[in-house]
Amino acid sequence: MEVRKLLFENWGIKLLSLALAVSLWFYVTSKGKTEMTLTVPLELRDIPQDMAVVGNVAGSLEVRVQGQERVLRDITIGKKVFGVLDLSLTRVGENVVPISPDDIRRPSGVTVMHISQSEVKVKLEPLVRKIFHLKPILHGLPAAEYRVSRITVTPPRIRVEGPESVIRTLESLQTMPIDVQGARASLTIEPKIDYQGKSIKIIDTDISVRITIERMNR
Repeated sequence: MEVRKLLFENWGIKLLSLALAVSLWFYVTSKGKTEMTLTVPLELRDIPQDMAVVGNVAGSLEVRVQGQERVLRDITIGKKVFGVLDLSLTRVGENVVPISPDDIRRPSGVTVMHISQSEVKVKLEPLVRKIFHLKPILHGLPAAEYRVSRITVTPPRIRVEGPESVIRTLESLQTMPIDVQGARASLTIEPKIDYQGKSIKIIDTDISVRITIERMNR
């Protein structure tokens, strides 16, 4: 009886008090909230195996977020907001991948209000491999009375991987210039590869170039 009396006695006043408490909670939690537009990086994830992204893909998005002023100030300093584009369901060719607020990684308490675009176009091609003979490029000349007598590349053939359209146009593979200016002795180096601005990957490791330098007979 006492419990029922406590629950239902002066119920109007109690209901009003509850409404005031809820209103106060909303006021306190919303106080200090603000909105901010950020340019955030877009990461490509889960690219299907044996495929590569080609062409231009949006590297960033404009996102309008809402949150406590202190939190938003922290994320602009720490760059804690970024977009994730899931490519796991994409296929060879042109793809239109949707992006939503759920794809924007951000700290707790930050709400995504708007994204500058709702989809991103991505083109994929098969990854293919091709074998090349690596051509060493020399810069300069050995010291007087010395000459380059032999150049040996190990391994003699280099495997290269890249998007189909890129590999198809790649006709040769060479090193960046190797300096032999004034050299009097043979040298073995791990060469830097000239990628010619192409998105390719060298599969082989431990590549070396042996440049044999000998003194000329008088």
